[in-house]
Amino acid sequence: MNDLQAGLRSLLLSAKEPGLARVCAGENLLLNWVEQDNYRTIAGAAIGYGHTLVAQSPIDVNIAKQLNILLTGMSVPAGRIVIDPMTGAMGYGLEYTYSVMERIRLPALPGDAMLAAPMIVSPGQECAKIKELRAPEADFPAWGDLERRAAMWELATATSLLYAGADVLIMYHPEAATALRRTIVSLMD
Repeated sequence: MNDLQAGLRSLLLSAKEPGLARVCAGENLLLNWVEQDNYRTIAGAAIGYGHTLVAQSPIDVNIAKQLNILLTGMSVPAGRIVIDPMTGAMGYGLEYTYSVMERIRLPALPGDAMLAAPMIVSPGQECAKIKELRAPEADFPAWGDLERRAAMWELATATSLLYAGADVLIMYHPEAATALRRTIVSLMD
């Protein structure tokens, strides 16, 4: 894990602390990772200090919906919830992830408010975990240049997640982020 990844992970983990919510009151942070076993504490901090929640569910439509029901039952406005369906990288569950994201989006289109929240995904994080992006070129020369491979792998993963309905994509590789931006701009035209 490089310094940037370690710093981001530290920041995200510290978002679980109610003290951070208090210090940043009114800044509308995205507080991560709200799950079925910790949602009460983090939701309380979000409500009290004006933040938005990232509701994380393990690639499961029913759990995603149930978590959003629990959060809105605690008076978290639906507009203050972002869904993190937990994704996989290309070659590591991307097809299943894509299918689950579609099944979250399809009921939202005709009006299911519990699944209509924006979706945030982390293709950079998911790709950083896989052997194809850590293995040295010397060990696997047929795989090609490591930097190019990393950028293309992350871009392929991110583009698929974008097409599946992701609204926010957390990228690690600058070249992949730049190429994804061009893709989004071309879709908007």
